[in-house]
Amino acid sequence: MYKHQNKLRLTFYAIFSLIALIILVDFVAPGRFIIDEIVAVQKERQQYYNASRNYHYSYKVATSEHEFLVDEDFAELELMDKRIEYSVSPLFKQVNWYKLSSDKYKSFYSLRIASGLVLPMLTIITIFVAFKYKKKLGIFLFILQILIIVDLLFLMT
Repeated sequence: MYKHQNKLRLTFYAIFSLIALIILVDFVAPGRFIIDEIVAVQKERQQYYNASRNYHYSYKVATSEHEFLVDEDFAELELMDKRIEYSVSPLFKQVNWYKLSSDKYKSFYSLRIASGLVLPMLTIITIFVAFKYKKKLGIFLFILQILIIVDLLFLMT
């Protein structure tokens, strides 16, 4: 019985490590480099339906090929009819980074960093620690596994 549980645990570790590794490789891989003109910048109010009724704004840049989220600082620049360079990931077709053609530095959207880099790395490290050092990280690892599945579904849509 105990041997069967270890095999099952090892199988789950392998599956979730592979999923995390695929997401991580998709983020790190160079992908397709695109230079395009900005067609529109959209500002959308995101309302929270809770007692405090808070809200925030999200910003999207639209080109002829893609529409993707950008940071507020980037969106508040004069962007209309300017050329933008960005990289689209090879597997999930997400925009990894973006910059104006006149800028030297790339910008990354924080949600993309969290979903493509931080969460997969944290999952791989946690699985490694749980496996290598026989640590009991059951609930934490279970939560990370759920987050990896949700992240995979998020990236696929």
